[in-house]
Amino acid sequence: MPIDIYIARLKKNGHRITPKVRAVIELFLKRESILDPFEVQAGLQKRFKSVGLPTIYRILENLASCGILVTAANEDRQLRYFICRGIEHDHHHHFICKKCGKVEEVNLCLMEEVSKYVRRQLKATVQSHFLQIEGLCAKCG
Repeated sequence: MPIDIYIARLKKNGHRITPKVRAVIELFLKRESILDPFEVQAGLQKRFKSVGLPTIYRILENLASCGILVTAANEDRQLRYFICRGIEHDHHHHFICKKCGKVEEVNLCLMEEVSKYVRRQLKATVQSHFLQIEGLCAKCG
């Protein structure tokens, strides 16, 4: 996926494109896996000697607010992020390998059936949802 798509999304949302922001996007595109803020900081240290965690967190949050990065939850409640490679597609979900951290797009959503169930059984209305799919990828499984 070319970085230009992500840069255009940032500009559209009014964010500045600094060398550090570009480097974070490049890091995620290169790694193809889920990363925590400390791993991002370590990945940038060769290019930027004095990149601090507050800067990393700010960049990660800005990228997440634009839909470029997705925040993942795990058992220890540590924030982790991955890049959305299907950013130009409509609604989709992601599969995360619990062993190697590889992230893959899942272009399937059964939410329409779930919404019907909620409406019928609970007499409620679904307004949004988030589905995190975890398991072992083909290589790790």
